[in-house]
Amino acid sequence: MTLAILNFDLPDPLLARLRQRFPQLAIERCPDKDSLFEHLPRAEILMTFMQCSPKMLDAAPGLKWIQAISAGVDFMPLDEIRRRGILLTSGRGTSIIQMAEYAIAAMINLARNFHLIFRNQVQGKWERQVPQQEIYGATVGILGLGAIGAEIARRSAVMGMRVIGVRRAPAPMEGVAEVLGPERMAEVFQQSDYIVNLLPATPATQKIIDRKYFDLMKPTACFINMGRGATVNEADLIAALQQKKIRGLVSDVYAVEPLPADSPLWTLENAILTPHVCGASPQYMARAVEIIEHNVKVYLAGQGEMINRVDLAAGY
Repeated sequence: MTLAILNFDLPDPLLARLRQRFPQLAIERCPDKDSLFEHLPRAEILMTFMQCSPKMLDAAPGLKWIQAISAGVDFMPLDEIRRRGILLTSGRGTSIIQMAEYAIAAMINLARNFHLIFRNQVQGKWERQVPQQEIYGATVGILGLGAIGAEIARRSAVMGMRVIGVRRAPAPMEGVAEVLGPERMAEVFQQSDYIVNLLPATPATQKIIDRKYFDLMKPTACFINMGRGATVNEADLIAALQQKKIRGLVSDVYAVEPLPADSPLWTLENAILTPHVCGASPQYMARAVEIIEHNVKVYLAGQGEMINRVDLAAGY
């Protein structure tokens, strides 16, 4: 019987659902290290969240397929996975709704300066002169028009915003006024009132967003970082905020996580920081299981198209 390991704490009802639907699989839930390495030598399938190390691969000589339930797979040893010919699929799509809501909330909070109002509240200060703006009519530039970016674009357009963005292979998209290739990313920074960064972490995107791009932004524009902290030169971002070259920041991801206690980001008045929670939702696991069920069905049947097959050369 084919052994599938779940290296995360899937709730009992969802685990029972998988076992009932796929009786030909022996599904072992192994959320801790000891049980994981006990079962890896016999595993053909590994389902994991944010864990897959070279040591795990070495312990699983018969591994044929890895199903990540995270959207990003940059934490995995992609070169070794490719060398061994292991199939890799991701959980892209599990976070579409909650991340789109986060992006809209971030823009509204920045437009209304709620972060400044909250500081006044803590100090017991009644101040009605805090500037109040609208996102209606503003331009949002989305870096990474994948599934999440497309949903943010759709919702932003409904809110009356002009949407532009960057996509590896430019093509017309619903709600997007202009889809540009990566080589024209500078234009997005120049035009936008809000930049939403969803770029994946790959060798090509390491610290790609740096001073050059922040200098192109309007002084009234804001940066929203939701993709991967590694894609941003954090020192350049901090300098842009300190020097008021840009108006504000909402960040959920950082170069180092947890964010170090001595990071200047903690003390910046024009920054809103959240602890890598934009993809969190009580519906996350249920959505992940929908992807798992489809892909297991295709894998066992040996026919059909898997959802979210990762291009191991590109890294996503």
